[in-house]
Amino acid sequence: MAEINKECRMCGAAGPHRTITVREMYYGTRELFEYYVCTDCETLQIVDVLEGEELARHYPRKYYSYNAAQKPGLLQWLTTQRDRHDLGESGRPVGALIAALPPGVRSLIGTSDASGDVVGMLGRLSVGRDARILDVGCGGGALLDRLARSGFRNLFGADPFVDADTTTSMGVPIAKQFMEDVSGEFDVIMFNHSLEHVPDPVATLKAARARLAPGGICLARVPTTSSEAWDVYGKNWCLIDAPRHTLVPSRRGMERAAEAVGMKLERTIDDSNASQFFGSEMYRTDTALAEVNGFGYLFKTFGVRRLIEWERRSVALNRQGRGDQTGFVLRAP
Repeated sequence: MAEINKECRMCGAAGPHRTITVREMYYGTRELFEYYVCTDCETLQIVDVLEGEELARHYPRKYYSYNAAQKPGLLQWLTTQRDRHDLGESGRPVGALIAALPPGVRSLIGTSDASGDVVGMLGRLSVGRDARILDVGCGGGALLDRLARSGFRNLFGADPFVDADTTTSMGVPIAKQFMEDVSGEFDVIMFNHSLEHVPDPVATLKAARARLAPGGICLARVPTTSSEAWDVYGKNWCLIDAPRHTLVPSRRGMERAAEAVGMKLERTIDDSNASQFFGSEMYRTDTALAEVNGFGYLFKTFGVRRLIEWERRSVALNRQGRGDQTGFVLRAP
């Protein structure tokens, strides 16, 4: 077993750490990248962080977070019904029906971003519609527009990789900035599957902490190695997503990082779905995500019964705190 002595970017442990080799399988280039697993906190991280053009080529303009294309009006309406139900509004029978569906099915009714169950999380955290919310790494702003349609009124986005400062179709401002460059004070700062892409997540969390109002919330939604999917699939786990994910935290690693920047890990809310299984099975059999042509492939390859079983297993794992995606709720004093 190969090992490396290198500081863990999450907890600072020096090692030696176990290394693994991971292939790029989102687009299917199958390039190899070295990662290491922290011997102390079990956070997974890339050995050599990519920079400049070498990094940029792994984020083509077709990358999902920059795809803010408008959904058909009916899907938007269904999404808003579900979101307003999740935010506690009564008299939303359609929203209640959608909310009762398995997570993978619910994800079909929504935006083409990494929003997942974030609106439900905001509802469970009793975030008001007047809260000042910053979405870091917002891409094209599809989630921000979704929140605007749900009634949130003080929304802002920041993403250093958008072409220029802009506004979304719903008028939400997006700044071409890193977290460290953002000014102002916020009640909620969200990282919706963006924190795992930054080279120094602790420094980024520190910058977020400095911009949170007293008692404010940092909601960091990321994949986590503290999950059954990582234990079962290892290097073939689809949410390693080499080399775009520079670091995939463990639950213990995130708790230590929060403490290091003066926040407290208050709770976690898992929102994994069946993709943790079928995506990893695809990678294990050398099938890249880009090589799949719609849901027909999934039904033909895995069968409806197996997909349903994976959905049920995902729900159970979320309840147990063993899902492969979670929302870390970090509270400022």
